[in-house]
Amino acid sequence: MFEDRGPGIADIALAMKDGYTTVGGLGLGLGGAQRLVNEFDIASRPGEGTRVSITRWN
Repeated sequence: MFEDRGPGIADIALAMKDGYTTVGGLGLGLGGAQRLVNEFDIASRPGEGTRVSITRWN
């Protein structure tokens, strides 16, 4: 499990798309991560951070 206390992800479905960048131009890499990790769960609340749990590797 990976967890942070950053700004959170407002739209996880959008953030999962390849090439997605934040307003500041930072790429999250979730689309690429999805190709490496078969199953993972993301829980995020804007202003509270994000938690990613890997359930199965490819």
